[in-house]
Amino acid sequence: MAEHASDYGFILRYPRGKEEVTHINYEPWHFRYVGQENAEYMEKYDLTLEEFLDQLNEK
Repeated sequence: MAEHASDYGFILRYPRGKEEVTHINYEPWHFRYVGQENAEYMEKYDLTLEEFLDQLNEK
């Protein structure tokens, strides 16, 4: 599912290697719907939801 999640608007909510950002351990089963455009952007730039929202708040 993770391989095609962004095609359908989902992100892996707590990805491996981003524990310092999310403050949650890696959870391979935890997906969240953010919309296809947002999911593809987040995948392209390797962003967690926290990092993505920080970028939005900076604009």
